[in-house]
Amino acid sequence: MRFFASARHTLLACSVLGLGTSITAYAATTDQAAEPTAIKRFLGDSDLPFSRAVQAGDFLFLSGQIPLNAKGEIVRSSIEDQTNATLDRIEETLKLAGADLSHVVKVTVYLSDMALYDQFNKTYKERLGSNFPARSLVQAKLVGGVDVEIDVQAWTGTKTRPAKH
Repeated sequence: MRFFASARHTLLACSVLGLGTSITAYAATTDQAAEPTAIKRFLGDSDLPFSRAVQAGDFLFLSGQIPLNAKGEIVRSSIEDQTNATLDRIEETLKLAGADLSHVVKVTVYLSDMALYDQFNKTYKERLGSNFPARSLVQAKLVGGVDVEIDVQAWTGTKTRPAKH
């Protein structure tokens, strides 16, 4: 009987604090090595040690994407072509989680040379339309000698498109 009284007090405390019963469910599984069910991993096509994307609750985090064509080969032409190839890869990954570019809330862009900034921006603006997420841009030496790498974070809590302002 003490166990039930203790459990009832715990549930009552959780209810008063607005914690629901998730605390109880979590407490029951803390000694297990199971991954929380609110996290889903989208594995990539390569043997590299990272996920293509990870969904954590209502947020989707994409690993940095580089310009690859449909065959997985690096696109080495103009910055416009590399940007389009990178955004194609990002859209493909977002689609796996039921999202699209309108769900992106934060972008980090890595350019190999700031001299490419204007050409990159032109293509980026054409692809994203008027739904601009928050963005950071840095110059960096990139893997494979590419000129652009982009990682994004998207909110997938609702599948409706955000209002345009």
